[in-house]
Amino acid sequence: MQSCDNNNIPNRGKLTSYEILVYTGDKRGAGTDSNVSITLFGKNGKQTGKIPLKNSNNKDPFERKQVDKFRVNGDYIGELMKLHIEHDNSGQSSGWFLDKIVVTDLFEPKTQYVATCNQWLAKDEGDREISRDLTLHKQQSTTQKSNYYKITVYTGNKSGAGTDSDVFITLYGKLGETGPTKLANQENNFEAGKKDEFTIECQNIGELNQILIAHNNKGLSSGWFLDRILIEDTQDHRTYEFPCNRWLAKDEDDKQIARYLLPKGAMLAEKELAD
Repeated sequence: MQSCDNNNIPNRGKLTSYEILVYTGDKRGAGTDSNVSITLFGKNGKQTGKIPLKNSNNKDPFERKQVDKFRVNGDYIGELMKLHIEHDNSGQSSGWFLDKIVVTDLFEPKTQYVATCNQWLAKDEGDREISRDLTLHKQQSTTQKSNYYKITVYTGNKSGAGTDSDVFITLYGKLGETGPTKLANQENNFEAGKKDEFTIECQNIGELNQILIAHNNKGLSSGWFLDRILIEDTQDHRTYEFPCNRWLAKDEDDKQIARYLLPKGAMLAEKELAD
């Protein structure tokens, strides 16, 4: 992230300035014409109050697959913990698919707070809610040294276990999260009974505590039976095993195509990834 200048930023006492990046998802009809507002929450119940998100860097805000940047002034509430995002359901196209939100206190530009949504805020989609409470995960900006994570994905050995869909992974650690990353390095990844290996580069997010694995249900054979995932943190030389042993499929098991997985435990990097 580029460093911000100090123009038009008040001297921080009770007030501060926030940069808010809003990522609209890449789905048909994802954009909204509604008025969007946000409330930030800190510790001990502190909050900014409702802040309208106006004056985007884009002429038409909240369009499909677009990032809108806002600079707003609000109450200084210390370390951020969560946010409330909502719209007023106005306009011809009111439904909105929100990917994520990144918040930066411009007096502390090296620290970012990331909230992942990946859900509709719409009266006719999903659970029909037009507001969401999202947890903010604190992480250092990209000025921090990068880390490499080696990811090995084991597809189960069942009939129809392989998938033609695009697969995405999000890593969650004590220091933040990576955001969704597409796993693809050859034409036929994720075949039945096979393992696929990937390396992703991102900032160090500390000890891993969960992952989100998902696919987009595209292709002739979209259902996927995932056995497990191994992730090696090359900086700490630790390997985490995330068992699954379930379908990610619209026509199998519980019909889910995204799953949060917890680590079975950490082990030395020489194990199994070297097999």
